[in-house]
Amino acid sequence: MRRLIGALLLLAALGGTLGLSIGIRTDLAEFLPAGRTPAGAFLLRELRSGAATTLLLAGIEGAPEAELARIARETAAGLRASGRFAFVGDGTTTLGEAEQALLLRYRYLLSPETRPEAFTAAALRPRLEALLDGLRSAASPLLARFGFADPTGAFLGLARAWLGESRVETRDGAWFAAGATPPRALLLARIAGAGLGAEAQGEAIAAFRAAFAAARPGPARLLLSGPGVFATEAAAAIRADVELITLASAGLLAGFLFWRYRSPLLLGLVAVPLAAGTIAGFAAVALAYGGAVHGIALGFGMTMLGVTVDYPILLVTLRRPEESLAGAAARIWPTLRLAAAAAATGLAAMLGSGFPGLVQLGLFAGTGLLVAAATTRWVLPWLVPGARIAARPLPRPLRSLLEALRGRRAVAPALVGLAALGLLALGGPAWQRDLAALSPVPRAAQALDAELRASLGAPDVRLILALGPGTEEAVLAASERLGAAVAPLLGGAVQGIDLPSRYLPSIATQQARRSALPDAAALQAELATASAGLPFRAGAFAPFLAGVEESRGLPPLTAARLAEEAPTIAARLSPLLSRRGEAVEGIALAQGVTDPAALRAAVARLADPAILLVDVKAETEGLLAAYGRATLLWALAGGALVLALLGFGLGRPGLRAALPIGGALVVTLAVLTLLGEALSLFHLASLLLLAGLAIDYSLFLATPGDDDSLEAVLNCAVATLLTFGLLAFCGTPVLHGIGLTVSVGVASAFLLACALSPRIARA
Repeated sequence: MRRLIGALLLLAALGGTLGLSIGIRTDLAEFLPAGRTPAGAFLLRELRSGAATTLLLAGIEGAPEAELARIARETAAGLRASGRFAFVGDGTTTLGEAEQALLLRYRYLLSPETRPEAFTAAALRPRLEALLDGLRSAASPLLARFGFADPTGAFLGLARAWLGESRVETRDGAWFAAGATPPRALLLARIAGAGLGAEAQGEAIAAFRAAFAAARPGPARLLLSGPGVFATEAAAAIRADVELITLASAGLLAGFLFWRYRSPLLLGLVAVPLAAGTIAGFAAVALAYGGAVHGIALGFGMTMLGVTVDYPILLVTLRRPEESLAGAAARIWPTLRLAAAAAATGLAAMLGSGFPGLVQLGLFAGTGLLVAAATTRWVLPWLVPGARIAARPLPRPLRSLLEALRGRRAVAPALVGLAALGLLALGGPAWQRDLAALSPVPRAAQALDAELRASLGAPDVRLILALGPGTEEAVLAASERLGAAVAPLLGGAVQGIDLPSRYLPSIATQQARRSALPDAAALQAELATASAGLPFRAGAFAPFLAGVEESRGLPPLTAARLAEEAPTIAARLSPLLSRRGEAVEGIALAQGVTDPAALRAAVARLADPAILLVDVKAETEGLLAAYGRATLLWALAGGALVLALLGFGLGRPGLRAALPIGGALVVTLAVLTLLGEALSLFHLASLLLLAGLAIDYSLFLATPGDDDSLEAVLNCAVATLLTFGLLAFCGTPVLHGIGLTVSVGVASAFLLACALSPRIARA
């Protein structure tokens, strides 16, 4: 007993040391294969480091309108003071004096209205009349400041474009959702940086909540959404489900094993191979992948290592009364070795897939299975050499039922045939290609995100137009070509499009606009003609004349200069124009696309290699389909290797032992299809676990014997159901799929193995 306790403490210390010294990656994009198309490669880059991952949307409600406005303003001020946000929009967002000066100075190089005809008397006359009317209105202070320096309105038009257009209403210096009842104040924030890790995003979200709390919200409540919030809440939801199910299943498993074996010693024996296999798999993946293991590989690898719980149960149950534990381990070792090798071989086939996730998963689980089997064979007998653990007899009705089923070989083909016919009648298994259906984020949270996006006028990211990569000038030029191609669709097939060139034209365009500006004498003559008869004093438009003349000698504006001198403007541009290494990439976001085909056709007519239309939903579905096909292909390859191994190890009996495995897979697929479950990667991974379990059941029931093998395999099946079966009741789709697949599969695998096994010889 001392050796067992020492081994458990040693494994705990080793596991803790590995966990602290080896990093665990959580970025889903790192688990996925590299994109096989340009659109797929772009999408994966955006998943890893795209600016869209840094957007936070917030609503504040539950208080009178004036109080909501105060809370929103103070929350926004706290966000800006935290230094964690590159941009905060709340209704008070304005350009600072320095940024206004820069924008006013460069108004004619940046404005799309800068054309030679804009400075003729015919164009200036209505502008001057409108200015005169405006000076008599409530807008007089603003027009008095900028109207005489810029009667064309270029500056005010640019300011609206730079700060963005939204569908919100501004009241008391805060944004409100238009027509919302009860009233809801709105905030928009972008976390500083791009492609942030989960920890950095979590800290920014915590800073957002802290700023809201510091605003003394009273009864008001904060509604926060965005990719970072989704990731945090999804992780919390999965963690809560796993913790609850783990505690419940551990309690049930411990109770079952204690009831069957009346020995707490067995619990320690079960823990040793499982812990050893987990540590070995963890270390193998860390060595192969530079010291870091992906969390998904760790989670699913440990799930698949649930097979190893069978090994110590089989050892102690199959030990004969006169036999030592070491003797029993030596006697069952050939069968146990073959079962472990077959299960590991099926997983090892994934190593050749080239998909990072599948390779890590196969390496982790395959290594763990072999180490767990070796630990059961050589380590457990040494830890407790004198252990005497016997299972209590099965209840008589259950024993009679199993004895009646064993050897009824006609039952297996009838059950499998019925399942196969049902599967064909249902049209075969359905494949899940909608990533949203696998999301652990509640539907209510997804609906809130859509509602906040609609209120704030945030762009629809279903269709993204990638620009570049290339130089900044090349990307901006491509943006301008795209804008010209989409212009005929605006207001119809496309409501709007957010382009980087909308905020920063290319140098060539700025130079062309600069060349379009008239010289001082020509402009003076046109202005005199335009103002004839209007009550403007002489020299009133001297700032306008000076500004145009200055613009004729300005150097073009660049993104680097904006970043240095205009942080608010740079924050507005940064999601659309970013530098990746030596190259620059751009993104254009289409808004209100009612006719995607028309947009695709407009882009196709350009035939521009620097412009790529990415249908996010289609690419995501294609990625899931490709991953699913690869998983299925390599699982089939693993199955072929398992058949070859069983045939080599046992001959024809070994091939017969494989029948329950295939039958259990058919039955499981039929039941999942009947229940309306669309198969995903997680179902396929669970089927691999099922195959490993079915191998154990089939091999240990394949040869004639007494009740011990049947009882041992039954104990293993019940232990697995108690370990994984409760996952079927989880609200998280991924965990639910795993639990349901394993539960149905284990039950069918045990029943088929029992029916195909030889009858028990009776004296």
